[in-house]
Amino acid sequence: MRQWLPRALEVLAWFAVAAMLAVCATQWFSTDTRIAIAVVQALMPWMVAAALPLAALALAGKRFVLALATLPVMVTGLVLAAPIVVHSSPESTTGTEPTLSVFFANALFSNPTPAAAATTIAGSGADVLVIGEFTPELRAELDAAATGDYPYRVEQPAPSPSSNGIAVWSRVPFDAGAVIDLAGRPTAEVRFSLGGVPVRLLGVHTAPPTHDAGYWSRQLQAIGDQAATSDVRTLVIGDFNGSRWHPSFRALLRRGFTDAHEALGHGWSVSWPTDEGWFPPPFVRLDHALYSRGLSPLGVHDVRVPGSDHRGFVATFAVVNP
Repeated sequence: MRQWLPRALEVLAWFAVAAMLAVCATQWFSTDTRIAIAVVQALMPWMVAAALPLAALALAGKRFVLALATLPVMVTGLVLAAPIVVHSSPESTTGTEPTLSVFFANALFSNPTPAAAATTIAGSGADVLVIGEFTPELRAELDAAATGDYPYRVEQPAPSPSSNGIAVWSRVPFDAGAVIDLAGRPTAEVRFSLGGVPVRLLGVHTAPPTHDAGYWSRQLQAIGDQAATSDVRTLVIGDFNGSRWHPSFRALLRRGFTDAHEALGHGWSVSWPTDEGWFPPPFVRLDHALYSRGLSPLGVHDVRVPGSDHRGFVATFAVVNP
């Protein structure tokens, strides 16, 4: 029995490394339009964390080929993570620029405590509220909690079990605003004048890749296409159901956007899942505040939203010279 154990463990290690290399190949060839692939790509940092002790054990057991096979996994992870660790600083500010603070929450269409969620959202103190999975129930509770504090609104509530509801509520007047269709998914688009400078905000919530990864990827492409229709300073804020570990999300970033969490040193933070219970713990950031040139993030912090399976956040931006 004992003589078979090391061999069995080595076989299992090879299976694990082969699976990791397969996931790395999807990163090398920018493939994430299959459900299983998109799911496992979200685990990329944890694969690297597993590859390190596996390589150490292989070296200790003089399984040098096995140890060498883990190297592409670690290199791929390091390359993908490099922008989180090494990045340029946000554009400098003088402290006199106009600012805009935005609260985002995926409120969860089946939220069992909409009143508590509304209290947290309204109590954020942000200039603008962007809310995904916005239901009529949450709208009524938020209307009561906000007490008229957010009179400017673009919204499309959707009753449970639909997750298509979206809303942008603001203290700052809109120059224009509407709910538009992007690849079959509602997106809130509003424009402000901040210190005489036009700023556009897209409030987004994609369908998850676990339903149809190809459709999800096309939605991210559509968001990028819409954002590219103007050179106006643009914020894209919401639940992208994607992370830096997904090629489709990285393609969106390459269209001129920076992630506020990453720019401010919070790139390793996670936002999902936060359901009650201990398993699985939050392991990936799906909720992002992306900004274009001419905007600079001043701060970002995460917020627990009662009854939701996502952490929300408040991000503050200054309008600067592009």
